[in-house]
Amino acid sequence: MSAEMPYSASVSIGVFVKVGSRDESGSQYGASHFLEHLIFKGTESLSARDLAVVVDSFGGEMNAFTTKETTSFQLRLLDEAVEIGIDILGQILTAPALRPLDIDSERSVILEEIAMASDEPADLVQEMLASVIYNGHPLGREVLGSRESIISMDRATIDKFFTAYYGPPNMVVAAAGHVNHDLLIEKFQAMFTSLQGDKSLHRVQPVPKFGPAKIIERDIEQVHIALGFRGISRSDPRWWELAILDQLLGGGISSRLFQVVREDHGLCYSIYSDHVAFGDSGYMEVYFATTPGQVDSSLRLIDLVVKDLVSRGVTEEELAVAKRYLRAQLLLSMDDSGSVMSQIGSRLIWDREPNSVAEMLAEIESVSRAGVNHLAEELLESDMQICVVGPIGSDHLV
Repeated sequence: MSAEMPYSASVSIGVFVKVGSRDESGSQYGASHFLEHLIFKGTESLSARDLAVVVDSFGGEMNAFTTKETTSFQLRLLDEAVEIGIDILGQILTAPALRPLDIDSERSVILEEIAMASDEPADLVQEMLASVIYNGHPLGREVLGSRESIISMDRATIDKFFTAYYGPPNMVVAAAGHVNHDLLIEKFQAMFTSLQGDKSLHRVQPVPKFGPAKIIERDIEQVHIALGFRGISRSDPRWWELAILDQLLGGGISSRLFQVVREDHGLCYSIYSDHVAFGDSGYMEVYFATTPGQVDSSLRLIDLVVKDLVSRGVTEEELAVAKRYLRAQLLLSMDDSGSVMSQIGSRLIWDREPNSVAEMLAEIESVSRAGVNHLAEELLESDMQICVVGPIGSDHLV
């Protein structure tokens, strides 16, 4: 599917694959992300340097990402080079070289990624939260894989994973910008017929778990804390209610957590909330970092903010501000072909027809105080999980 933006000088094209780290088993752990690296290394006739030179020649950008449920490969370049962009994506996704030398080179790069993530406490504590909430389930594993799985992964394992999943039944193409839709269909259909991957996904719905605080002690300056609450899945019809709840809890500088914990009391520099959603599950998260001596005060204050939100609910002013923010973010994203392409691809990969801008704006405007308040009670009044990285013991946690 594509969105025509006639005044745009660029075209953004993305291929989305409905497979991610939750679909890996045994020796495949980390294969989705490994493939993300290897696809852009080129084909037998197109080296990584050849690819880079062509893309640079048209002011292009290559991008890719792997999540726990999807993988995407994207190009943005001048509209005059749209056929070149289509050809590049078609070649690398139908006949990746998977050269042994490239595998060894990217193995080293991924091991550095894993080490870097472990060294970054903000990332580590949030990965730790997911691993605790989804303990024993693939959604609790890191997308990157483990050192052990990446070190042992060979070409046969990667190729088998690619051959099984990379095929039309698990792929969608999205584009936005100055693009010809019929040309897009004609070119990709011709190229993707060679792909054989049709392995269906057999995903087991997780049961989120909340228990005692989990701590990794580190000799660093700050304590990094992630608080987990119940959430909703990506397919839940209350999606915009959740977006508004998240925005006014900790999603922006006017949010309650930012204003109370940082602005009024100066207990931290960084504090925010977020919602993590999957096809069949989800959770809300609050992250903050502070010095060891202010952990207790921060946790008590956050608890008061959350309880006040649940007990007294959202004000009309807060609701209006959150709606205006979401409306503005949506409209601003429509100026960028990459954002439009990503919105289309993200919905198509989950078998949902993309809504028009007018439809999404109407959905945002239709959210009621009662709906947000009810969701806040459901998600924030029950279980909470605490994960900590830093110089602190369990006796500091309230």
